[in-house]
Amino acid sequence: MSKIVILILGALLFAPAASANQTEAAADTLKLDQIVITASKIPLSERETTKPVIIITRAEIERNSGRDLSQILNQQSGIRVNDAYGAPSNSRILYLQGAAAQNTLILVDGLPISDPSGVGGLFDLRLLPTNNLERIEVIKGSQSTLYGTDAIAGVVNLITRTGGDAPFQAAGRLSYGTYNTFNSTLGVNGTAGNRIRYTLNYNRESSDGFSAARNPGGLDPFGNDGYELHSFFGRTDILISDNFSISPFLNFSLNEGDYDAGSFADADNFYTLELVNPGIQARYSGNSFRFNAGYNYSRTSRSFDSQFGFDEFEGRFHNADIFSNYSITDNLKLLAGFNFQQFSIPASQDLPERDATITSPYATFYFRDLGGFSAELGYRLNNHTEYGNNSTFSFAPAYMVNDQLKLYGSVSTGFKAPTLDELFGPFGANPDLDPQKSLYYNAGFELYLLDQSLKLTAQYFNREIDDLIVFSAMGYLNRDRQNDYGVELTADWLINSRVTAGAWYNFLDGEITNFFEDGTEAVVSNLIRRPKHSVGMNLGVSVTDRLFIRADGEYNGERQDLFFNPANNFAQEDVTLDAYTLINLYAEYAMMNRSFTLFGDIKNLLNTDFTEVYGFNTTGFAVKAGVRFSI
Repeated sequence: MSKIVILILGALLFAPAASANQTEAAADTLKLDQIVITASKIPLSERETTKPVIIITRAEIERNSGRDLSQILNQQSGIRVNDAYGAPSNSRILYLQGAAAQNTLILVDGLPISDPSGVGGLFDLRLLPTNNLERIEVIKGSQSTLYGTDAIAGVVNLITRTGGDAPFQAAGRLSYGTYNTFNSTLGVNGTAGNRIRYTLNYNRESSDGFSAARNPGGLDPFGNDGYELHSFFGRTDILISDNFSISPFLNFSLNEGDYDAGSFADADNFYTLELVNPGIQARYSGNSFRFNAGYNYSRTSRSFDSQFGFDEFEGRFHNADIFSNYSITDNLKLLAGFNFQQFSIPASQDLPERDATITSPYATFYFRDLGGFSAELGYRLNNHTEYGNNSTFSFAPAYMVNDQLKLYGSVSTGFKAPTLDELFGPFGANPDLDPQKSLYYNAGFELYLLDQSLKLTAQYFNREIDDLIVFSAMGYLNRDRQNDYGVELTADWLINSRVTAGAWYNFLDGEITNFFEDGTEAVVSNLIRRPKHSVGMNLGVSVTDRLFIRADGEYNGERQDLFFNPANNFAQEDVTLDAYTLINLYAEYAMMNRSFTLFGDIKNLLNTDFTEVYGFNTTGFAVKAGVRFSI
């Protein structure tokens, strides 16, 4: 183990190389002309954006063929997906810059998806496979001015693939691995005439898995907790004219599997998760004017069959977003939009239907390259059917000192509306709740060296959330304050056309201030399961034109967790999770003019015994091998 750690440190010191989203060694300079949509809803190159952005390309997604969405995101600086290496039956919890999972908004093609019946409105990442993705864009920091509620920590935008130029193309993947894990995908895409592009993708995954709960030493082994996933995505792009198109789509996922009773507790429980997500988008593009309109509907159903009985939950979410941007001059752009969202939970035997709506006009000015200075200034007004009005703003300036150095910063506010259970649920509901409100600021730089083949970045961030919604003896109420801060350092290096490397270091700390009814207050460190220090690295080598090999690893320091001990009447106990280091290995070999690619993926190469959630297992040494093909 010590030798491996030394090798990692050596790679960090002597090959300060690329983060995971830069492993595609197609050129000797960084691809700074990639167009980014999520950061401002205005098409800008990565160099022009005033906010730091993570772009995970299609090539990088394919070079993670043995990993799911949570494991791909977990490789990125500033992102922690807890239980990414846990049993497939366990939920994946995404912490963006240390914020609670409910404070990161998930988008599909720029449209939010939400589960109003989930805890805190949390959407389950297990319902989103990667086979139909073209790229992933991650924007950190409050994005509520552009995207509304739940975007306090930032947004993750999953951008889907569009049809190809040929009348018919097909692509797929077959793989098999440890725990009797099987994956198969098949997609077809193409054109029908000059006006229609289409794409259809089907994905099936299954695994026997391993026991989600750790066995505390009993004689009887715990049973495995496996799963099966079926998903379908279809999209058609219809070009009405050279400037105007409409794109209807349908996203469907069904995930079924086993789960245990809790920490150190085996059980023969069964869950079902289902997502139905249809929608349509329309786009018009002129010389200086662009118009976008989108509507999507999400219905998320969850059921749990356990020793406590059978429980069902359903959430419905309607979202409509219309916005346009206008280039007033070459240096000044204006974006204006209107967003409507409705959250609902159908009636049950115990409760009537619960619903709430948010309507929001918003606008952003973008100033581009005024003597090297650029900035975004935005404002959003929100009207909620229960609590009334609140507003957010954002200001994100950047300054290009020269071709090598960009300074940037931002100050922005965000909000998270109270959930339907908090407003109208069966336990402690409070219809007078206000939204949780955040203030976020950051400052950093991007430095490009060695003819722009090496990119170094650093940023400091601070996020304060007031009016936290907590559950007390009086039910739900707005009370506490959360404050998180951290430093992120990254290095991306395209060493040459065959070798890339990367490294990042994250420091994170945070605390909650509890305000009690008697006027006293207490400050407590509370970033549960989030390490104060973490390091990531990767090294990718195109050994030949056909053979590619990548090693990646991560180190996570000690973390705190909570254990509700059944032997002590479920009293809360603080526990410490040990630090750990993971090493993963991936290789692929292309054949037949790259129509077929053999790949192999090894997770936890050193078979490290580590814990992400106290009382639950994580994967040991695991292998997956398969083939990707395209015709």
